[in-house]
Amino acid sequence: MDSVQLRDTYVLTQGEEDPCYIIGKKPGPYVEEKSRNIYCRLGKHMAFAGIDARTERTRHQINYPETYDLFFKTISDRLAASKGEIKHLMLLLGVPIAYPRLQWLENILQSPLIGPLRFLNKRFGIAGSFFNQFDGNVDLLDDLDDHYTAHQHKKERKELILRLQDLAKKHSVRISILSGDVHLAAVGRFYSNAKQNIKAEHDWRYIPNVISSAITNKPPPTAVANLLAKRNKIHHLDSETDETLLEIFNQNPGVGEPGVKPKSAENNHATMPSRNYAIICESSHHNAEGAMSNGVNGHTNGDVVGYGDNAAFTPPKNPREPLHMGEKGAGTNHPAAQGINRTGLGGANGLDVTLRVEKNPSDNQGHTQGYGFSIPALESGGYKGQGEKW
Repeated sequence: MDSVQLRDTYVLTQGEEDPCYIIGKKPGPYVEEKSRNIYCRLGKHMAFAGIDARTERTRHQINYPETYDLFFKTISDRLAASKGEIKHLMLLLGVPIAYPRLQWLENILQSPLIGPLRFLNKRFGIAGSFFNQFDGNVDLLDDLDDHYTAHQHKKERKELILRLQDLAKKHSVRISILSGDVHLAAVGRFYSNAKQNIKAEHDWRYIPNVISSAITNKPPPTAVANLLAKRNKIHHLDSETDETLLEIFNQNPGVGEPGVKPKSAENNHATMPSRNYAIICESSHHNAEGAMSNGVNGHTNGDVVGYGDNAAFTPPKNPREPLHMGEKGAGTNHPAAQGINRTGLGGANGLDVTLRVEKNPSDNQGHTQGYGFSIPALESGGYKGQGEKW
């Protein structure tokens, strides 16, 4: 620890670390502590992991390479030790990783065009809140640098996703990511492109990123959310993996109710600038006999009225639309939208996800609108011999 920070300070020290922690091997460059990543079980079939993306962060790196090595080795060993019991791994990343790019904005904020405005700020205090008081740089640029999608983190981001795909394929475990920080709701996904012809239930590259924040922070302006939605392009991580946001917001929350104003443009179905929270739970019950049921009228494994069979689902040409049966009808009409009953649409060991979005910020009761979709479990056994090059 930093001796200066310890001066005249009492620090509680533990004799033995919690076994849930995966502790980095060396202190961070600015925060002189070792990173604390985490892994734990959430019941029999689910596990939870989190990457400490702060302690080792600089402008040009998020985590040390050796920290990633330690993290993935530990997770892989513990998944192997479960002997197939763990079917779903929920990964916590503080900042979204499947998110629209804003590199053009980064380029503008770093360009000489900002020079005159910076001079006026320094001399006359113009645009005071636009610049950081510590280093004189644009304050928004610091937020953009924080994102995995920032230009300087592009290589590290790609390597992280490819290692997650490798982990999912090796252990036949679905990996889903939960993120926040951006003060709006959205759902990003990585997935095998159409050329691979792999259904989501067998696609180890299908990694959804549930973005939910924040329950107290003020959301961004509508114009910012609409701009992000317009930047919702189909990006190519590599020759086999694409990514884009799911168009889950089929309508504004509380549309038509008295006193409720639209949160986003009518053509924005990908980002929702409103306070929100997420509910994530298993899609099916595991009863004593080992059979799966969704708890809704006795239906099992996706047999929800009006949804049909997974095998009959045809993926769309536009991947912003549902990629599998669990995403079909995503939004307010999805069986998972209320966050109360299990839908079974994720099949055995899948997940139901609900985003509860605030309707009216002036409502002291905090009424919300639900948007739902389901995540299928992964069965990648038939593909274990493929994709060694990545």
